[in-house]
Amino acid sequence: MEPRSMEYFCAQVQQKDVGGRLQVGQELLLYLGAPGAIPDLEEDLGRLGKTVDALTDWVGSSNYRVSLMGLEILSAFVDKLSTRFKSYVAMVIVALIDRMGDAKDKVRDEAQTLILKLMDQVAPPMYIWEQLASGFKHKNFRSREGVCLCLIETLNIFGAQPLVISKLVPHLCILFGDSNSQIRNDICQI
Repeated sequence: MEPRSMEYFCAQVQQKDVGGRLQVGQELLLYLGAPGAIPDLEEDLGRLGKTVDALTDWVGSSNYRVSLMGLEILSAFVDKLSTRFKSYVAMVIVALIDRMGDAKDKVRDEAQTLILKLMDQVAPPMYIWEQLASGFKHKNFRSREGVCLCLIETLNIFGAQPLVISKLVPHLCILFGDSNSQIRNDICQI
């Protein structure tokens, strides 16, 4: 097999075929696990941005296996790039909010896990919450519920100190009147 590079993966992640995506996804995970991947990742930031953008489409895929693969690869990028992934947070967070409303529990859980990883490895929790707060108004009740559950986990893991709670309170107050009883119950747990 020929050596792979970000140039190769940038082209390959653009494909729409499910089988092809799953195959190249496994290759990309192996590549990201290799010790020499970081210099190649940062060689062409434009190509890296296109790759992350394409993977964000994977996360939003209606095929749950592709969605899970996209989440796993983005998690591997976070592991490799750490704080250097910060410029991609806004691009990724919208897809993560949508996936927290997925019908499959595994996809919802992995989306929340990735959000918490972003808080731990990429940017301070409040930076992530500034991007994530729009999820409190999401049209899908499961996404709204997922954002509430994510706030509960954020408070359990990081505490209230890294958050400016006053910025989140208006969103939480609106959710007290949410039409979904589970969301109202979740708000009470916060």
